Amino acid sequence: MTESDPSKNRFSEPAKFLPVAFILSQILGLWTIYIVYHCLPRLQNHDTHAQARTEMIVFNAAAVMMLICYVKSILTHPGTIPEVQVDGTTWDFTPQDRASGSDAFGVGLHETKRSGERRHCKWCAKYKPDRCHHCRVCRMCILKMDHHCPWIYNCVGFGNHKFFFLLLFYAVIASHIITWTMAGTLKKSVDAETPFFTMFFLLFGETLAGFLAWSLASGAFTSG
Repeated sequence: MTESDPSKNRFSEPAKFLPVAFILSQILGLWTIYIVYHCLPRLQNHDTHAQARTEMIVFNAAAVMMLICYVKSILTHPGTIPEVQVDGTTWDFTPQDRASGSDAFGVGLHETKRSGERRHCKWCAKYKPDRCHHCRVCRMCILKMDHHCPWIYNCVGFGNHKFFFLLLFYAVIASHIITWTMAGTLKKSVDAETPFFTMFFLLFGETLAGFLAWSLASGAFTSG
């Protein structure tokens, strides 16, 4: 039985956007810590003014691009099996159809069943192209499916893989900027005259940025 179109009710499940809200809160928190406790104090110092201004420009540019790619990854449809092809043939599966994968829709398929028949989805009732898999969360078949990512509340597939990879790329750049440029500020904050909360937020930001820099770099390498 064919499932209903999930695009119609996807945004009717606000609870599933909690991971997205968590990620946005982390981004806002790291941005605030880096700007307020690292960049602004250095801007007020004549000796570090030029360097701090450069760091702010580069960091904010990476942060803006990261946010754009994040929104694109969430809102861009990953791609699903079309209803019909350009020549009018359909992807609908009928149990009595036993056509082999060698002549499926005029293209040679590499992924077939052990019997040599074309793969089909029992939930969507359609034939599946190569690298197409059904996502039970999105309730549809995803073209060139990589994985379902709860942090973007979307699948990573043919339509949004580019935005997801660029999201990781800019996130790695931004987190590395925080990790390496704020290390000196954190080291200087270990002083009796430094307010406790200033030192705490610097340590928290440095630790979180360092962890993200390592984990996101691994994810970007795997996704690419």
